Amino acid sequence: MKHRSIPTSLRLVTAAINAALYAGVGALWTIFPLTVFGVRFWPQVFIPAAFSVIFGPWVGGVGAGIGIFIADVLYGHHDALLSMLVGVPSNFLGFFIIGWLARRDFARTTRRVLLFVSLLIPIVLAAYGAYIASGASMLTNQVLVVVIGVISVVSILALSVLRNHWAEFEVAASIGLGIGSVIIGLGLVLYSYIFALPAVLGLGNGGLPIPFMYAVTTFTYISEIPFIVLLTPPVVAASRAAFPSLGPTHSKQDQTVA
Repeated sequence: MKHRSIPTSLRLVTAAINAALYAGVGALWTIFPLTVFGVRFWPQVFIPAAFSVIFGPWVGGVGAGIGIFIADVLYGHHDALLSMLVGVPSNFLGFFIIGWLARRDFARTTRRVLLFVSLLIPIVLAAYGAYIASGASMLTNQVLVVVIGVISVVSILALSVLRNHWAEFEVAASIGLGIGSVIIGLGLVLYSYIFALPAVLGLGNGGLPIPFMYAVTTFTYISEIPFIVLLTPPVVAASRAAFPSLGPTHSKQDQTVA
């Protein structure tokens, strides 16, 4: 399976649309301002994920980076430096990796390794998230974290076993979001030791403890992975159905196998 080459002008336009939609839909957060560990509840992550799959990693990554910067400055924590050092890199790399992995054909051994990594990420984070919730005597949150982790694992594993064509995307989504979440967790803690954190985050003025990095990473991944794996495939499928030119091309070998 090969993907059509996209002109630079189209990449620029679609990256701008991606950024605008990401920041625009994110404005709904001002109506439901839920923040945990200084990280916003951010279900609109399926938008740059869809752009990454359809138009490529650069469109998805650049659009996500610009979109999160706009969101942070206009209605988020209002700290441009924090956004540039943490928010922009995490979103750019996370969605770039999703698009890059989802649009490539790997050897069987490589696919198995990627599948293992994609399953390991939610298992480890769900286990740690449950540990945090249990230590805080939050049974409901503990169960929720475990359930989301299990759903992530089952969805990735099921599509892989069934050889569904979305299996590669599920694997890419888990790995890309996992890396982006780690950057946010690590970046927020490091930033707190060098600069003053925005008061709106409610995290104090001093350096954050190292375990806080794991908490931020866990919440970021667990709160976003369901929206990426559940909403991105139908959005991409609908877009390609409406505009067939957005779909990948198939070689004769692909058609024969199919």
